[in-house]
Amino acid sequence: MSSEGVDNALLQLGNEKYAELRIDLVRPSVDELKQMLANSEISYIATCRPGVFDEETSLKYLEIAAQNGAHYIDVEIERGTEVALRLKKACENTACKLIISYHNFQNTPSQADLLSIIDECKSRGADIVKIACKVNTSVDNSVLLSLYSQRENVVAFGMGALGKVSRLASLGCGAEFTYVASDNGEATAPGQFTVSEMKKALAMCR
Repeated sequence: MSSEGVDNALLQLGNEKYAELRIDLVRPSVDELKQMLANSEISYIATCRPGVFDEETSLKYLEIAAQNGAHYIDVEIERGTEVALRLKKACENTACKLIISYHNFQNTPSQADLLSIIDECKSRGADIVKIACKVNTSVDNSVLLSLYSQRENVVAFGMGALGKVSRLASLGCGAEFTYVASDNGEATAPGQFTVSEMKKALAMCR
């Protein structure tokens, strides 16, 4: 029998084929995690944010995800070089890619600072660098979207109401994916479109 967290996650997933699996929120057992990842029809970005599990447990979950079918695992830049290198090793001989992410919930740093962060993430083995920053002015959106012309394998967008447009625009700038909220669940970051809203917006752009 699956846990309540797993059941709720599958309910929110519905018929979608791409999803971020927040291990720290779902809190699956190891067997439940492997069972979820065994569904090859779904592409998962597995992440385990700090605060729920101790660091070693969190990293072991991500290693298991990488080695059992996750398409990506995501770790924060703040967790350091050794952690990034350990998870990069876990991705060896698998189809899993390593995302190193930078979140700033207060503001958007300068383009130069963000490019330096991207370069640091790539030096630690990142296949993709995720940049998510609070947008306080329209200029912040321009800074975030300008990163696509300066670096490859970047997923950059803004958080908050003013940053919402950048989540859509990022797909036209070269982002491999973006993040949306389930239609029957709660957003995991400020300014997210729901699945239905994003599909409607993309249809209008065609």
